[in-house]
Amino acid sequence: MLNSIALTIQKFAKETPEAIAFIVNDEKCTYAYLAECNRRAALYLKNRGVEPGDRIIVEADHILSYVYFWYGIQLMGATFVPVEKNTPSLRMQEIASELEAKAIVSLTAREDLPEGWALDAVMEDILKTDDSFEGVDPDPETLAEILFTTGTTGKSKGVMVSFSNQINIALAGIETTNIKQDNVWLIPTPMNHAAGLRKAHIAMAVGSTVCMLEGFRNFKQYFKTIHDHNVTALYLPPSAIHLLLAVASKNLAELKDQLRFIYSSSTAYPEPDKEKMRKLLPNVYMYNCFGGSEVGVISTDEFCVSGGSQYRGSVGKPNSLSEIVLLDEDGNVITDSSPDKPGLVAVRSKSVMKGYWNEPELTAQVIKDGMLVMSDLCYFAPNGELIHLGRSNDTINLGGLKVAPTEVEETVMRVPCVDECLLIATAQGNALKLLVVLKEGMTLDEDAIRETIAKNLEPYKMPKHIVVIDEIVKTFNGKTDRKKMIAQYA
Repeated sequence: MLNSIALTIQKFAKETPEAIAFIVNDEKCTYAYLAECNRRAALYLKNRGVEPGDRIIVEADHILSYVYFWYGIQLMGATFVPVEKNTPSLRMQEIASELEAKAIVSLTAREDLPEGWALDAVMEDILKTDDSFEGVDPDPETLAEILFTTGTTGKSKGVMVSFSNQINIALAGIETTNIKQDNVWLIPTPMNHAAGLRKAHIAMAVGSTVCMLEGFRNFKQYFKTIHDHNVTALYLPPSAIHLLLAVASKNLAELKDQLRFIYSSSTAYPEPDKEKMRKLLPNVYMYNCFGGSEVGVISTDEFCVSGGSQYRGSVGKPNSLSEIVLLDEDGNVITDSSPDKPGLVAVRSKSVMKGYWNEPELTAQVIKDGMLVMSDLCYFAPNGELIHLGRSNDTINLGGLKVAPTEVEETVMRVPCVDECLLIATAQGNALKLLVVLKEGMTLDEDAIRETIAKNLEPYKMPKHIVVIDEIVKTFNGKTDRKKMIAQYA
């Protein structure tokens, strides 16, 4: 593998020039044309004074010009800093100041961003630029990307991803999916976040095709795209699959002979959804991947073709690029973890980020002795599978009795009337409250919920209150926004 995904694109442009690299709606670009535009963009940047290591902030979108510019930045060894589409100019200026960025690139000209470049205008100049630029072979430890997280707690953090990180994260994805060169992967997620970007990197690393789509909630367009472009792989978070199972299960079932795999991440799969997917798509590999923005995928549970794990909450075995240990509250390695003795996940891998931009203290809190310490509580099953119990900062403490919300939530999801649910503590912190979203046309069956919990869990995990709500708020990538839900309902 070469030292950057951008260089890998150049390689495939020579080996398979007419192969399709990206598809957006009905617009396609070959590897040859993508590589050419990347070279033009790289030389354009160099001519404007950009040097390797400079940070370039770019407003993201699902358009080909964004892809040309993004990989052009990395081809010349500069650092790509994507920000969400329609990010306010003031926020872009704040990030630029924090990073001492060389340029801010918005999709179109903005009156309140006079110093910025407009991508639509810049592309006109790029296409007139010579394409003779030879890609920079970067120092593997220099920065390829800085990805700003928009998590559910605290201010956003700039995750520093080196070129070595980028390549190793892609290698882990290749190992996870066994992706082939003739694969066509539909990615409907924002292209400024790790979830979308890294699927593109995986695809480019093997010379396959990425089909970009802005969201999946236009179901007609989503499934038309799958059929029109013979899509063979999907990326969807579990919450998106839950929705598709509810409103478009017939459409999913029609893909049983077309799809090779579905890649999911961000949060746990409800067991009932796993069972439904096994029935609908019995021969499609279903990868539920565990990891994070700071490291990429570190373990995977394939639960469809394999029949699934015997352990609820399994996130599979660590991949070959990740060494995982579990730590106690004092940072000591737990050698005999169990459901009653879980630990924090710590991973050693070439995929682990360089740190958080300009946050040395925060970086030191999460990277210790070369290992990334995550906030996820897990234990190892006897067969080596990693079993996820929840996040340590989500754990509810009831007078010394600790409750992992996901354990209760997964149990309640078996009740027929429940579409979604969330367990929180009351404002006083002395009782549990279960928030329930009902399936359409159904009424609350509180007795069934309590009976299911009583049969499967300890008495102290029984919620005192059960409340019906309209929806559970999610973040962009399908994670439950627990902080917002607690603020509203505790």
